[in-house]
Amino acid sequence: MTAVRRSAFYALCLVSGALLFGVAGLAHPVLRGDGAVQLATIARTEGWRMIHWSLLFGLPLMLAGLAGLSLGHQDTPGAGPARAGVILATFGFAAWMINVLFMASAGWHLAHTYAASEPGLTATHAVFLYDMLHPFGLAAERLATFTMGLALYLFGWAIRNGRVHPRWLSWGAFAVGAVCIVLPLAVQEDAVLLYYGQATLIAWMGAAGVVMVTRR
Repeated sequence: MTAVRRSAFYALCLVSGALLFGVAGLAHPVLRGDGAVQLATIARTEGWRMIHWSLLFGLPLMLAGLAGLSLGHQDTPGAGPARAGVILATFGFAAWMINVLFMASAGWHLAHTYAASEPGLTATHAVFLYDMLHPFGLAAERLATFTMGLALYLFGWAIRNGRVHPRWLSWGAFAVGAVCIVLPLAVQEDAVLLYYGQATLIAWMGAAGVVMVTRR
């Protein structure tokens, strides 16, 4: 029998994407208060755009890694749920990007317009636009968290049935998936708890990438 050496590309994408997203997430300030307070926080945060572009670049890297995880389950009993997991994850990452893109572009420009114009009518308009648009991004992120929870549940079944990776990774996927399914149903989209749920997603994907590297 010929041993097949799998490429490390997908595993490295998953690890690097999780690290990039995780470090950027830790550097991101917690936005509290009304729109004016949040815009002031954004304006004085150095590296705001770098933080959000790191988040954005981390998302496709992690999706590529999950695609590799799915490919690793071809011709195993876990192939079906692995493919379904990638489809759901693609939708989840796309929804996740909406709020990050808004904050990297419009949110940053509104914050600097507000800081430069306060007090004044232009600052009032900046706060109004932010208050009108930001809830849409937060709602998309709430949906993304729920969708990614479903995706991880499917990956848990894929790993459990396919027996390609350690069993503890599947139990971790079930636990993280349950957290990310329940949290969006239990809390509002502006709740900080949602970000803790997302942190468990990133941690699991980082662990899965390390497992893929060591077992390829």
